[in-house]
Amino acid sequence: MGTPKPSYHRENLKEDLLAAAFAYVEDQGHDDLSVRKLAQVVGVSPGAPYHHFPDRRSLLIAVAMEGYKILTEDAMREAQLHLEGAEILYRVCMSFLRFAQKHRRLMELMYESELTRPVLDPAILKAQQSGYQVFRNAMKLAGPHLPQEDFGACLATVWSAMYGFALMRDRQMIQPHDEISEDQSDAAADAIVRQAIRLVIVR
Repeated sequence: MGTPKPSYHRENLKEDLLAAAFAYVEDQGHDDLSVRKLAQVVGVSPGAPYHHFPDRRSLLIAVAMEGYKILTEDAMREAQLHLEGAEILYRVCMSFLRFAQKHRRLMELMYESELTRPVLDPAILKAQQSGYQVFRNAMKLAGPHLPQEDFGACLATVWSAMYGFALMRDRQMIQPHDEISEDQSDAAADAIVRQAIRLVIVR
């Protein structure tokens, strides 16, 4: 009778698995990430990760939630600065654009993946709402004079400019020419965010 194989024990295995999955998505995207592949990456038995992530979806949600945590914390730091309202809104928007540029593949998982289509996963929806509240509060500070009936449209205008620019930059739809110069610096992002804020705040 052979000696039974010892069961695998690693302190903080769940944290190690999540960190490895996060790094994998950042480097290669989420399309082919599975629980079994994650086990290979971390170097554990094929069944070990299933104790913490029962399926691919639960794993992807955990990675996406880490992304939303970073994104929201970045925005909250900007929102807590003692600045005028319009400048706080600008900084919150720029923090989103910097995150989108730095974490391109993670952004796809967070906003354009099986977790968001055809309907938002409830956990993703809750995370998005938390970040949205920071953005909404910044808009309130920037435009306290905005009529309530116009506030939603103003929010959507700035958000559309911000997210649309991030998406176009990621898809390389913005090419350097006379009208727009996008050199991967913050220059074009700065101009677009400030213009969007002016459009909705100045009355």
